[in-house]
Amino acid sequence: MADDPVEAGAPRTRDVTRVYDDGRIRVLWDATLCLHTGICLQMLPEVFDVSARPWVDLAAADADQIAGTIRACPTGALRYEGDGVPLEVPDDPTTVEVRPDGPLYLRGRIRVQTSGGRSVREEYRVALCRCGASRNKPFCDNSHRLIDFRDSGEF
Repeated sequence: MADDPVEAGAPRTRDVTRVYDDGRIRVLWDATLCLHTGICLQMLPEVFDVSARPWVDLAAADADQIAGTIRACPTGALRYEGDGVPLEVPDDPTTVEVRPDGPLYLRGRIRVQTSGGRSVREEYRVALCRCGASRNKPFCDNSHRLIDFRDSGEF
């Protein structure tokens, strides 16, 4: 869960890890971006349950509730698609939240690109590494917990 440093720096896959589809909504989970904040578990525990297999049960809630919970995920690890489900709309203006002793959470229309200008990812929600230890740079992988990263406290 969110306080478990075992998740920090864990080897990650590349791209979408799991897809859950019940015909109403299609949920995509990308483990490379998941920081295990637990927001989905808290908001909709009947759908998102890490002790169950599969851990996502789309039949347990309506598609709008599931979509709303996914939009609360600060990392973009959870995304959704579906006919009749409102499309996600990026926050405007784009915001950056500095998490104490942790990553930067960005919300809005975000394009992450290399120093040469090549687009790496286009998202509405991302968590970027601030400590420099992530093995998934520029994205956070919770390595700040392993190195006991502490910010200056100015935020």
